[in-house]
Amino acid sequence: MGEIPLAQVTMQSIRAWLAAHPERVSEILWKNRSYIFFRETELGDPELGPIAAAKVQLTEGRSLAVDRLLHTFGTPFFVDAADLVQVVGEPFRRLMIAQDTGSAILGAARADLFMGTGHAAGELAGVIKHGATFYVLVPRSLQEHSGS
Repeated sequence: MGEIPLAQVTMQSIRAWLAAHPERVSEILWKNRSYIFFRETELGDPELGPIAAAKVQLTEGRSLAVDRLLHTFGTPFFVDAADLVQVVGEPFRRLMIAQDTGSAILGAARADLFMGTGHAAGELAGVIKHGATFYVLVPRSLQEHSGS
């Protein structure tokens, strides 16, 4: 649509643009195939995250959304996103588990990090668009059978 220069697109810039153009909100959201309409549900424990596509609760900083056609839920990944130091204040290198998916997560080189719930987590997630290296961790027995 070209309303915001690509280099300036963040969740925050999109929200600001939508707030400045309320007459276009419905049009924009219905055209955006990546926009997801959620329904609110009660959680037994408010400290736990929302329910993922894998039917488990997401864990802040540890749950990963992946392309479901390429990866199995429960697969461990080591994620190395050194450039995130600018956003999170420290190197982002950690074990994460594939627990969710999304319509915009297509291909082996795409994933979304779950950064938590609430305003601060949303602000953080809204500015993350950094590259990362993903290592899929598989048992040796599977690796030996695959010829890798």
